[in-house]
Amino acid sequence: MKNYRNLTLLFLSMMLFSGIAFSQEKNFTIDKLSIEGRADFDYFNEDGTSTSGIDGKYFNFEMKGSFLQDFSYRVRQRIDMYHGSSKTDYMILSYHAGKNFSLTAGKMPLAVGGWEYDLAPIDVYFASNFWNTFDCYDVGGQVEYHTNDGNHDIIFQVTNSTFTKEKFQGIYAYNLIWYGRMGAFSTSYSINMIGQSKGEYINYIALGNAFDFDKLDFFIDFMNRGFLNQKDFFLGDFTLIGEVKYAFTDKFTLMAKGGYDRNKHSYLDYENGLPQPIPFDMTVKPGVEYTFAGLGFEAYPYKGNKNVRLHGFLAMNSLNEPTDEMLNPNSSSPLSLQFNLGVTWRIDFAK
Repeated sequence: MKNYRNLTLLFLSMMLFSGIAFSQEKNFTIDKLSIEGRADFDYFNEDGTSTSGIDGKYFNFEMKGSFLQDFSYRVRQRIDMYHGSSKTDYMILSYHAGKNFSLTAGKMPLAVGGWEYDLAPIDVYFASNFWNTFDCYDVGGQVEYHTNDGNHDIIFQVTNSTFTKEKFQGIYAYNLIWYGRMGAFSTSYSINMIGQSKGEYINYIALGNAFDFDKLDFFIDFMNRGFLNQKDFFLGDFTLIGEVKYAFTDKFTLMAKGGYDRNKHSYLDYENGLPQPIPFDMTVKPGVEYTFAGLGFEAYPYKGNKNVRLHGFLAMNSLNEPTDEMLNPNSSSPLSLQFNLGVTWRIDFAK
Protein backbone atom coordinates (compact mmCIF):
# COMPACT_ATOMS: atom_id res chain seq x y z
CA MET A 1 0.00 0.00 0.00
CA LYS A 2 2.93 2.33 0.67
CA ASN A 3 3.90 2.38 -3.02
CA TYR A 4 0.36 3.26 -4.06
CA ARG A 5 0.15 6.11 -1.50
CA ASN A 6 3.44 7.47 -2.82
CA LEU A 7 2.12 7.09 -6.35
CA THR A 8 -1.02 9.10 -5.57
CA LEU A 9 0.91 11.86 -3.79
CA LEU A 10 3.38 12.12 -6.67
CA PHE A 11 0.58 12.32 -9.23
CA LEU A 12 -1.27 15.05 -7.31
CA SER A 13 1.96 16.99 -6.81
CA MET A 14 2.73 16.84 -10.52
CA MET A 15 -0.73 18.06 -11.46
CA LEU A 16 -0.53 20.91 -8.93
CA PHE A 17 2.94 21.84 -10.15
CA SER A 18 1.68 21.79 -13.74
CA GLY A 19 -1.14 24.20 -12.91
CA ILE A 20 1.16 26.59 -11.06
CA ALA A 21 3.78 26.50 -13.80
CA PHE A 22 1.41 27.52 -16.55
CA SER A 23 0.28 30.53 -14.51
CA GLN A 24 3.86 31.74 -14.00
CA GLU A 25 6.29 33.51 -16.30
CA LYS A 26 6.35 32.41 -19.92
CA ASN A 27 9.96 31.22 -19.91
CA PHE A 28 8.98 28.17 -17.85
CA THR A 29 7.78 25.26 -19.97
CA ILE A 30 6.52 21.74 -19.36
CA ASP A 31 7.27 20.00 -22.62
CA LYS A 32 6.22 16.59 -21.39
CA LEU A 33 4.05 15.48 -18.47
CA SER A 34 2.92 11.89 -18.72
CA ILE A 35 2.06 8.70 -16.91
CA GLU A 36 2.38 5.24 -18.43
CA GLY A 37 1.86 1.67 -17.35
CA ARG A 38 2.30 -1.87 -18.58
CA ALA A 39 0.66 -5.17 -17.65
CA ASP A 40 1.50 -8.62 -19.04
CA PHE A 41 0.36 -12.21 -19.10
CA ASP A 42 3.36 -14.57 -18.87
CA TYR A 43 3.63 -18.30 -19.44
CA PHE A 44 6.92 -20.04 -18.54
CA ASN A 45 8.01 -23.59 -19.22
CA GLU A 46 11.27 -25.03 -17.96
CA ASP A 47 12.19 -28.71 -18.01
CA GLY A 48 8.54 -29.71 -18.39
CA THR A 49 7.39 -27.54 -15.48
CA SER A 50 5.07 -24.68 -16.41
CA THR A 51 3.66 -21.68 -14.63
CA SER A 52 1.69 -18.63 -15.68
CA GLY A 53 0.15 -15.44 -14.34
CA ILE A 54 -0.95 -11.85 -14.96
CA ASP A 55 0.89 -8.98 -13.33
CA GLY A 56 1.77 -5.32 -13.70
CA LYS A 57 5.28 -4.61 -14.96
CA TYR A 58 5.98 -0.89 -14.65
CA PHE A 59 4.26 2.37 -13.83
CA ASN A 60 6.10 5.57 -14.78
CA PHE A 61 5.76 9.28 -14.15
CA GLU A 62 7.77 11.58 -16.38
CA MET A 63 8.09 15.35 -16.62
CA LYS A 64 10.56 17.47 -18.53
CA GLY A 65 10.84 20.99 -19.79
CA SER A 66 12.86 24.19 -19.54
CA PHE A 67 13.12 27.40 -17.55
CA LEU A 68 15.14 30.64 -17.45
CA GLN A 69 15.99 30.12 -21.13
CA ASP A 70 19.27 28.27 -20.47
CA PHE A 71 18.09 25.46 -18.17
CA SER A 72 16.19 22.23 -18.74
CA TYR A 73 15.06 19.48 -16.39
CA ARG A 74 13.84 15.90 -16.51
CA VAL A 75 12.28 13.65 -13.86
CA ARG A 76 11.18 10.03 -14.28
CA GLN A 77 9.94 7.92 -11.38
CA ARG A 78 9.54 4.22 -12.15
CA ILE A 79 7.54 1.80 -10.05
CA ASP A 80 8.49 -1.81 -10.66
CA MET A 81 5.14 -3.40 -9.88
CA TYR A 82 6.42 -6.96 -10.23
CA HIS A 83 9.11 -6.51 -7.56
CA GLY A 84 7.19 -3.94 -5.50
CA SER A 85 9.90 -1.27 -5.64
CA SER A 86 10.08 2.38 -6.67
CA LYS A 87 13.13 3.98 -8.29
CA THR A 88 14.08 7.40 -9.58
CA ASP A 89 15.58 6.87 -13.04
CA TYR A 90 16.06 10.54 -13.89
CA MET A 91 16.24 13.66 -11.78
CA ILE A 92 18.52 15.94 -13.75
CA LEU A 93 19.14 19.63 -14.31
CA SER A 94 20.96 20.80 -17.45
CA TYR A 95 22.57 24.14 -18.25
CA HIS A 96 22.88 24.90 -21.96
CA ALA A 97 25.90 27.13 -22.58
CA GLY A 98 25.06 28.11 -26.11
CA LYS A 99 24.49 25.76 -29.02
CA ASN A 100 27.46 23.45 -28.54
CA PHE A 101 27.92 22.77 -24.82
CA SER A 102 25.73 21.57 -21.97
CA LEU A 103 26.35 20.67 -18.33
CA THR A 104 24.09 18.16 -16.59
CA ALA A 105 23.93 16.97 -12.97
CA GLY A 106 21.67 14.66 -10.98
CA LYS A 107 20.40 11.08 -11.10
CA MET A 108 21.02 9.72 -14.59
CA PRO A 109 21.86 6.55 -16.52
CA LEU A 110 25.53 5.70 -16.79
CA ALA A 111 26.75 6.62 -20.29
CA VAL A 112 27.30 3.10 -21.61
CA GLY A 113 26.97 2.39 -25.33
CA GLY A 114 24.51 0.07 -27.00
CA TRP A 115 20.92 0.44 -28.19
CA GLU A 116 19.36 -2.28 -26.03
CA TYR A 117 20.89 -0.51 -23.04
CA ASP A 118 19.31 2.84 -24.01
CA LEU A 119 15.74 1.53 -24.09
CA ALA A 120 13.48 2.41 -21.19
CA PRO A 121 12.61 -0.73 -19.15
CA ILE A 122 8.93 -0.41 -20.08
CA ASP A 123 9.93 -0.91 -23.75
CA VAL A 124 12.06 -4.05 -23.22
CA TYR A 125 10.39 -7.45 -23.65
CA PHE A 126 13.25 -9.94 -23.32
CA ALA A 127 16.90 -9.06 -22.95
CA SER A 128 20.53 -10.02 -22.44
CA ASN A 129 21.99 -11.22 -19.16
CA PHE A 130 23.93 -7.95 -18.94
CA TRP A 131 20.75 -5.85 -19.27
CA ASN A 132 19.04 -7.88 -16.56
CA THR A 133 21.89 -7.57 -14.04
CA PHE A 134 23.36 -4.07 -14.57
CA ASP A 135 21.85 -1.33 -12.39
CA CYS A 136 22.44 1.62 -14.70
CA TYR A 137 21.10 4.68 -12.81
CA ASP A 138 23.26 6.70 -10.40
CA VAL A 139 24.15 10.24 -9.32
CA GLY A 140 26.80 12.29 -11.08
CA GLY A 141 27.52 14.95 -13.65
CA GLN A 142 28.46 15.24 -17.29
CA VAL A 143 29.67 17.72 -19.89
CA GLU A 144 28.20 17.41 -23.38
CA TYR A 145 29.44 18.67 -26.74
CA HIS A 146 26.93 18.99 -29.60
CA THR A 147 27.96 19.63 -33.20
CA ASN A 148 26.42 22.53 -35.10
CA ASP A 149 24.37 20.22 -37.32
CA GLY A 150 22.96 18.39 -34.26
CA ASN A 151 24.07 15.00 -35.58
CA HIS A 152 26.81 14.21 -33.06
CA ASP A 153 26.95 14.32 -29.28
CA ILE A 154 30.07 13.57 -27.26
CA ILE A 155 29.55 13.18 -23.51
CA PHE A 156 32.06 12.79 -20.70
CA GLN A 157 30.47 11.68 -17.44
CA VAL A 158 31.52 10.98 -13.86
CA THR A 159 29.09 9.25 -11.49
CA ASN A 160 29.13 7.18 -8.36
CA SER A 161 29.96 3.61 -9.24
CA THR A 162 26.82 1.55 -9.66
CA PHE A 163 28.58 -1.37 -7.96
CA THR A 164 28.92 0.31 -4.56
CA LYS A 165 25.93 0.29 -2.23
CA GLU A 166 27.47 2.87 0.13
CA LYS A 167 27.91 6.03 -1.91
CA PHE A 168 30.56 7.83 0.19
CA GLN A 169 33.44 5.49 -0.58
CA GLY A 170 35.20 7.55 -3.25
CA ILE A 171 34.52 4.90 -5.92
CA TYR A 172 33.41 6.32 -9.27
CA ALA A 173 32.57 5.52 -12.87
CA TYR A 174 34.23 7.42 -15.74
CA ASN A 175 32.35 7.25 -19.03
CA LEU A 176 32.93 8.66 -22.50
CA ILE A 177 30.24 8.14 -25.16
CA TRP A 178 29.63 9.20 -28.76
CA TYR A 179 26.14 9.35 -30.24
CA GLY A 180 26.35 9.86 -33.99
CA ARG A 181 23.74 10.12 -36.72
CA MET A 182 24.95 9.65 -40.32
CA GLY A 183 21.95 9.16 -42.56
CA ALA A 184 20.46 5.73 -41.93
CA PHE A 185 23.32 4.75 -39.59
CA SER A 186 23.57 5.76 -35.92
CA THR A 187 26.20 5.00 -33.30
CA SER A 188 26.17 4.59 -29.54
CA TYR A 189 29.85 3.94 -28.78
CA SER A 190 31.45 4.21 -25.36
CA ILE A 191 34.51 3.42 -23.31
CA ASN A 192 33.98 3.05 -19.57
CA MET A 193 35.97 2.62 -16.38
CA ILE A 194 33.63 1.59 -13.56
CA GLY A 195 35.05 1.18 -10.07
CA GLN A 196 34.33 -1.99 -8.13
CA SER A 197 36.64 -1.21 -5.20
CA LYS A 198 39.42 1.29 -4.49
CA GLY A 199 41.75 1.35 -7.49
CA GLU A 200 39.95 -1.56 -9.19
CA TYR A 201 38.07 -0.80 -12.42
CA ILE A 202 36.24 -2.98 -14.88
CA ASN A 203 36.54 -1.58 -18.39
CA TYR A 204 33.86 -1.62 -21.08
CA ILE A 205 34.14 -1.08 -24.82
CA ALA A 206 30.53 -0.83 -26.01
CA LEU A 207 29.66 -0.49 -29.71
CA GLY A 208 26.01 0.08 -30.54
CA ASN A 209 25.16 0.21 -34.27
CA ALA A 210 21.64 1.12 -35.40
CA PHE A 211 20.20 1.26 -38.93
CA ASP A 212 16.94 2.92 -39.97
CA PHE A 213 15.55 2.16 -43.44
CA ASP A 214 12.04 3.54 -43.13
CA LYS A 215 9.96 0.42 -42.41
CA LEU A 216 12.99 -1.72 -41.53
CA ASP A 217 15.04 -0.94 -38.40
CA PHE A 218 17.73 -3.04 -36.78
CA PHE A 219 20.61 -2.76 -34.36
CA ILE A 220 23.72 -4.76 -33.53
CA ASP A 221 25.35 -4.24 -30.13
CA PHE A 222 28.71 -5.54 -29.01
CA MET A 223 30.25 -5.03 -25.55
CA ASN A 224 33.65 -6.21 -24.35
CA ARG A 225 34.34 -6.23 -20.59
CA GLY A 226 37.49 -6.88 -18.62
CA PHE A 227 40.19 -5.81 -16.18
CA LEU A 228 43.44 -4.55 -17.68
CA ASN A 229 45.53 -7.15 -15.85
CA GLN A 230 43.22 -9.98 -16.89
CA LYS A 231 44.09 -12.68 -19.38
CA ASP A 232 41.90 -12.66 -22.51
CA PHE A 233 40.93 -9.00 -22.07
CA PHE A 234 39.31 -9.13 -25.50
CA LEU A 235 36.48 -11.64 -26.04
CA GLY A 236 36.94 -13.33 -22.68
CA ASP A 237 33.86 -11.53 -21.32
CA PHE A 238 31.45 -10.04 -23.85
CA THR A 239 27.85 -9.57 -25.00
CA LEU A 240 26.53 -9.63 -28.58
CA ILE A 241 22.92 -8.64 -29.37
CA GLY A 242 20.91 -8.19 -32.55
CA GLU A 243 17.35 -7.00 -33.12
CA VAL A 244 15.37 -6.34 -36.29
CA LYS A 245 11.93 -4.72 -36.64
CA TYR A 246 9.76 -4.42 -39.73
CA ALA A 247 6.71 -2.11 -39.70
CA PHE A 248 4.16 -3.51 -42.15
CA THR A 249 1.93 -0.52 -41.37
CA ASP A 250 1.97 2.23 -38.75
CA LYS A 251 -0.27 -0.08 -36.69
CA PHE A 252 1.65 -3.38 -36.82
CA THR A 253 5.34 -4.31 -36.43
CA LEU A 254 7.09 -7.67 -36.30
CA MET A 255 10.39 -8.11 -34.49
CA ALA A 256 13.10 -10.70 -33.95
CA LYS A 257 15.85 -10.49 -31.34
CA GLY A 258 18.65 -12.67 -30.08
CA GLY A 259 21.84 -12.44 -28.11
CA TYR A 260 24.72 -14.15 -26.39
CA ASP A 261 26.56 -13.32 -23.13
CA ARG A 262 29.74 -15.12 -22.10
CA ASN A 263 32.35 -14.74 -19.38
CA LYS A 264 34.95 -17.48 -19.55
CA HIS A 265 37.08 -15.94 -16.80
CA SER A 266 37.48 -17.54 -13.38
CA TYR A 267 37.15 -16.16 -9.87
CA LEU A 268 40.73 -17.40 -9.38
CA ASP A 269 44.06 -16.98 -11.08
CA TYR A 270 47.12 -19.11 -10.44
CA GLU A 271 50.63 -18.03 -9.50
CA ASN A 272 53.24 -20.70 -8.94
CA GLY A 273 50.44 -23.24 -9.00
CA LEU A 274 48.56 -21.58 -6.14
CA PRO A 275 45.06 -20.09 -6.55
CA GLN A 276 44.84 -16.30 -6.13
CA PRO A 277 41.55 -14.36 -6.02
CA ILE A 278 41.17 -11.92 -8.94
CA PRO A 279 38.68 -9.15 -9.71
CA PHE A 280 35.56 -10.38 -11.45
CA ASP A 281 32.67 -8.98 -13.47
CA MET A 282 29.70 -8.34 -11.19
CA THR A 283 27.14 -8.41 -14.04
CA VAL A 284 27.87 -11.34 -16.36
CA LYS A 285 29.68 -13.36 -13.71
CA PRO A 286 32.61 -15.75 -14.28
CA GLY A 287 31.61 -19.00 -15.93
CA VAL A 288 28.25 -17.70 -17.19
CA GLU A 289 27.08 -18.45 -20.71
CA TYR A 290 23.64 -17.15 -21.69
CA THR A 291 21.86 -17.48 -25.04
CA PHE A 292 18.45 -16.05 -25.88
CA ALA A 293 16.25 -15.57 -28.95
CA GLY A 294 12.66 -14.68 -29.67
CA LEU A 295 9.99 -13.42 -32.07
CA GLY A 296 7.34 -10.84 -31.26
CA PHE A 297 4.98 -8.13 -32.45
CA GLU A 298 3.77 -4.65 -31.53
CA ALA A 299 0.30 -3.43 -32.50
CA TYR A 300 -1.27 0.01 -32.16
CA PRO A 301 -5.09 -0.11 -32.37
CA TYR A 302 -5.54 3.60 -33.14
CA LYS A 303 -4.11 4.91 -36.39
CA GLY A 304 -1.66 7.75 -35.89
CA ASN A 305 -1.68 7.32 -32.10
CA LYS A 306 0.79 5.20 -30.12
CA ASN A 307 -0.58 5.84 -26.65
CA VAL A 308 -1.97 2.29 -26.53
CA ARG A 309 0.36 -0.53 -27.52
CA LEU A 310 -0.32 -4.26 -27.60
CA HIS A 311 2.60 -6.66 -27.69
CA GLY A 312 3.36 -10.35 -27.66
CA PHE A 313 6.39 -12.58 -27.99
CA LEU A 314 7.70 -16.12 -27.79
CA ALA A 315 11.27 -16.36 -26.47
CA MET A 316 13.73 -19.04 -25.45
CA ASN A 317 16.88 -18.87 -23.35
CA SER A 318 19.56 -21.14 -21.96
CA LEU A 319 21.75 -20.29 -18.95
CA ASN A 320 24.93 -22.13 -18.02
CA GLU A 321 26.60 -21.02 -14.81
CA PRO A 322 29.15 -22.41 -12.36
CA THR A 323 27.95 -24.38 -9.38
CA ASP A 324 30.26 -22.37 -7.08
CA GLU A 325 32.99 -19.73 -7.16
CA MET A 326 35.67 -22.39 -7.65
CA LEU A 327 34.21 -22.92 -11.13
CA ASN A 328 33.35 -26.56 -10.75
CA PRO A 329 31.71 -27.93 -13.91
CA ASN A 330 28.90 -25.68 -15.06
CA SER A 331 25.32 -26.44 -14.18
CA SER A 332 23.49 -26.33 -17.51
CA SER A 333 19.90 -25.21 -17.08
CA PRO A 334 17.36 -26.69 -19.48
CA LEU A 335 16.00 -24.57 -22.27
CA SER A 336 13.44 -22.12 -20.88
CA LEU A 337 10.42 -21.01 -22.88
CA GLN A 338 8.42 -17.81 -22.30
CA PHE A 339 5.18 -16.75 -23.97
CA ASN A 340 3.94 -13.23 -23.27
CA LEU A 341 1.00 -10.96 -24.15
CA GLY A 342 0.73 -7.45 -22.78
CA VAL A 343 -0.54 -3.90 -23.08
CA THR A 344 1.20 -0.57 -22.51
CA TRP A 345 -0.68 2.68 -22.20
CA ARG A 346 0.35 6.32 -21.91
CA ILE A 347 -1.48 9.54 -21.02
CA ASP A 348 0.21 12.79 -22.06
CA PHE A 349 -0.97 15.77 -20.01
CA ALA A 350 1.48 18.04 -21.81
CA LYS A 351 3.49 17.35 -24.93
